[in-house]
Amino acid sequence: MQIGLQTFTVRKLMKTPGLLERTFAKLSQLGVVNLELAVDYLSFPFNTGTAKLVAKAARENGIAVRSCQIKYSTAAKDVPATAAFMGELGAEFVVNSLIDLKLLHKGEAGLGKYCSMLNVLGERLAKDGIRLAHHNHHYEFIRVGDKNALEYLAQNSDVLFALDTYWIQRGGGNILTLLEELRGRVPILHLRDYAMTKSTLLGAGRDCEIGRGSIPFKAVLKTAEICGVQYGMIEQNTKTPLTSIEVSLGGIIVD
Repeated sequence: MQIGLQTFTVRKLMKTPGLLERTFAKLSQLGVVNLELAVDYLSFPFNTGTAKLVAKAARENGIAVRSCQIKYSTAAKDVPATAAFMGELGAEFVVNSLIDLKLLHKGEAGLGKYCSMLNVLGERLAKDGIRLAHHNHHYEFIRVGDKNALEYLAQNSDVLFALDTYWIQRGGGNILTLLEELRGRVPILHLRDYAMTKSTLLGAGRDCEIGRGSIPFKAVLKTAEICGVQYGMIEQNTKTPLTSIEVSLGGIIVD
């Protein structure tokens, strides 16, 4: 498994072309060589011009863009444009950002429709050699009939999964069990720890640097390797992104 970064972590440092280029240079200095581009948070239009800008900054700093996290409505609106964007970057995976919450609220009927939508988009992207994966939040652990929504998606769609360690922990799931159950369908793992503090004792925890929370990352990374995860992308909502990235990189140890 190769380690990289989800650019949601540095989204606030990439608001202009010049800042984007400087941020990529700093990431390279930290040892980041793989990226998942958080397209939803870019301050630039979704077009090939933006893709060329990102590709140039990546290439000049020895970084490869492996995947792009794009919300379904953007990716499906113009599939040829999505494929062109991905082609400029040389990225293999479109990661669907978020489950359709309106359809989730409709139970099995809504989830069934959502699975069909994902299957159609996946088939269309596959014609251009692009693979579709679904990124989970804690919503996917809502019960729908006799299973949770993530189990329903796994059983009724053909998409891959970009599992997120933090959201799985927050939703009450077990990342180790899920990696085993979805073996072969998880090319990407979003890596962020889960911290409980005095301020969150009565509510949900927050994400934090790897090694500073409650997720057993040594076991997670070992299981991910065994189960065929290709990329582990560090991600965190932090006010000190570059420092946090360095800490997380230092917390990644695979036997």
